[in-house]
Amino acid sequence: MKQNSKKFFSIALLLSTTALAVDTTVLPFLQWRSQGRNTARKVIGMVNLVDQYYEDAKCNWAFDLTLEYDRSFHPQYISDALFGESLINFPATPATTTTNNSCKKKCDSNSRTLLIEGFGLANGATKNAKSWLAENFMLPDDYQSAITFKPLVQNILVNFDFYFGFERWCKGLYMRLYGPVVNNRTNLEATETPIHAGTAAGSYSPGFINPAGVASTDLFENAMQYFQGETLKIANVTYDPLVFAKMNGCGNKSKTGFAELRGELGWNWLKDNYRLGFNIQAAAPTGTRPNAEFLLEPQVGNGHHWELGAGLKGAWTMWRSEDEEKHFDFIIEADVTHLFNAKQRRTFDLKTKPNSRYMLAEKLAANSATPVNPNPLTGASASGFQVTGEYSPVANFSTRDVKVSIGAQGDLVAMFTYTVRGFTWDLGYNFWGMSHEKISLSCNTDTDDCQAVVPFLANTWALKGDASTYGIATVGGNATNIALSPSESTATIYAGSTMIAGGNGDAIAVNKNVDNAKLATVADGANTVPVNSFLFNPAQQMNSSNPVVFISIDDLDLNGAELRGYSNKIFTHFSYAWTNHDKWVPFLGAGASAEFGSHSSSDDCPTKTTTPVTTNNCDSNHHNSFGLSQWAVYLKGGVSFH
Repeated sequence: MKQNSKKFFSIALLLSTTALAVDTTVLPFLQWRSQGRNTARKVIGMVNLVDQYYEDAKCNWAFDLTLEYDRSFHPQYISDALFGESLINFPATPATTTTNNSCKKKCDSNSRTLLIEGFGLANGATKNAKSWLAENFMLPDDYQSAITFKPLVQNILVNFDFYFGFERWCKGLYMRLYGPVVNNRTNLEATETPIHAGTAAGSYSPGFINPAGVASTDLFENAMQYFQGETLKIANVTYDPLVFAKMNGCGNKSKTGFAELRGELGWNWLKDNYRLGFNIQAAAPTGTRPNAEFLLEPQVGNGHHWELGAGLKGAWTMWRSEDEEKHFDFIIEADVTHLFNAKQRRTFDLKTKPNSRYMLAEKLAANSATPVNPNPLTGASASGFQVTGEYSPVANFSTRDVKVSIGAQGDLVAMFTYTVRGFTWDLGYNFWGMSHEKISLSCNTDTDDCQAVVPFLANTWALKGDASTYGIATVGGNATNIALSPSESTATIYAGSTMIAGGNGDAIAVNKNVDNAKLATVADGANTVPVNSFLFNPAQQMNSSNPVVFISIDDLDLNGAELRGYSNKIFTHFSYAWTNHDKWVPFLGAGASAEFGSHSSSDDCPTKTTTPVTTNNCDSNHHNSFGLSQWAVYLKGGVSFH
């Protein structure tokens, strides 16, 4: 990074005058409808085969299998939920794409694009206010690229369903067990297109992350290397690669398992053309548990929740022919369950800082941790801490083990069925809804014996932003490298604190806008000497932070990560039952559905800020809504016995 006035003045001016509202629609994790929670799949083709009375029957049971393929659509809604207002509708980008997991697919109206740009763009270009700051990702400061997303979620499943009526003991009493084996695949379909590769001019200046500076050739070549968690070796720097919330580029991520085992115990009351029933129901978690390794991670099941609830159903034969071989029925069924606490692993952003999980944080240590800090800061700058030369994405320590519960989940079906002898045609509507999650940390302190994932000790990590972490001072007659203690709590994924404040290149080089800025000094025997920037002649004294603003566990935006969701689905199904059989009735059918998920947010904050992203008085009291939009085709077959 070449910290000089000419390189930074235009970008600082641009960012200081550009209005960009706080984004409240970012969801680091998307919990969509479980593949096992599908009342429409349960009722299609079964109207005349279950919940019936047979005069001489000792039992009434049915078994069926459903082979189904689901595929998401409206990928832009998934992208918007994951990244929010950072995304743009970017036109076609240069033809050459990176070979690092590039999908090489043409941009279209369903794609969303994320810009990555550094401080010092080439040819006097100015940084887009929505672009993510390249220096957060260990990229040269003249680097520029566009990452286009077109996410895809797919399911291949086989659903098992067993119904047993206890006719011998109690008319109308029944039990039902069901659930699917699922292969779930997710793909961000992330294509990175370079606009300007890093050059020698984009090297990091001495003091930015280490005393010697970093050549651009020692930094990442493209942003996807950072987002995929690749390693990086730099002299006198410890870089911790991204461990959680990684982006898997263009490759599929896949998980296979049994979603959840669902059971019902119910009773039906029948009378000529009417049928009414109710049940109690539960679900045992047999699917996968979120582990936060990847953004848009594959999921099988409901997030590993136990469920308990009840259902109500009814049927009305609206018309029946005289020979009773034709009839027209209306069916309605509603299920409501509570999802109990489940242990999950989630990645969180910092409050009022959407996407901050990908920001760069610096590790600091107390002065007593010699020989890390052999020359502690003195005077007004004596914070008691100094940087250690270790840097990490925020996600590495904002990923926590949590407890998640969901107050209520509802699944409602309203369906018409027309029957002509063995043929049936179902046409219906399905509503699914989930109240917002309640997320709590499994552990609420920063102590050693309370670590859920990655060490997150108190007074350890701070946002780096655009600050320089090292300066130089004359100690004992020698030029000595000095570790500072700067923090930039107002930095964002878009810009550092000095850039946000509109400072010029000189202000950036001397850390003018770090938290609680104090002129940095160290002891030289009985004297106090200034700590200066590496970049100026004559020398200019640098600022450090006192006190340092550390990231604490209370900064994690748990409320902002809580989501709710709903969807509206239409479906149809054609089937045939071989009713000429006396006791055994085989049946087979096929159908399709289209489900339209929610994609909105409800923000309780009365106002939004007008700077790129600064903290405000809102404690992220908003609940985002997301439901997966998907279409499905399926085959359903089985046998009924009475």
